[in-house]
Amino acid sequence: MSKPDFISWTQSRLGALYEAREDEPFASAFDAVFSPSCEVRVNHTPSTLDAFRDSVLSRKAANRGVTLSWDNLISTGDNPDEPSVVAGTLIIARSMMFLIRAAPAQRLTYINFSARVELLESSGVQADENDDRRRITSLYHTSVDKVPPIHFAKPHPVNQEERE
Repeated sequence: MSKPDFISWTQSRLGALYEAREDEPFASAFDAVFSPSCEVRVNHTPSTLDAFRDSVLSRKAANRGVTLSWDNLISTGDNPDEPSVVAGTLIIARSMMFLIRAAPAQRLTYINFSARVELLESSGVQADENDDRRRITSLYHTSVDKVPPIHFAKPHPVNQEERE
């Protein structure tokens, strides 16, 4: 089987990471996407891979479901055996377990990312089912959380004639 292109690879790997609902699938998805020595910058501040993992995990609390939307994805390379940079926008809509006005509360996370994807030849990196050893070796991750507006029902005036 051939290896997927960089954009498809990044979408499937990061998507699995953000869609994982339990700790074990999250941990395996995290290890399948990042190099152990990955350089991470969160909102242009240097960070560690462990701190980034904890940040992503903490946003999963009280989630009922997740919907991912990808936008403006670009890649600098076509050869899956050569390094490439994949950049784009990911919008994560999280439905929470608690209700606001009889509907699940939501939280939107807007992420702009730039990831350097490289083929790692080291024996410490497990290949996937396609014998793919690509991992993200550098990640620039800029994000902001927003709460979508709550739409209240607008009262409508009732004529005296309609009341009777």
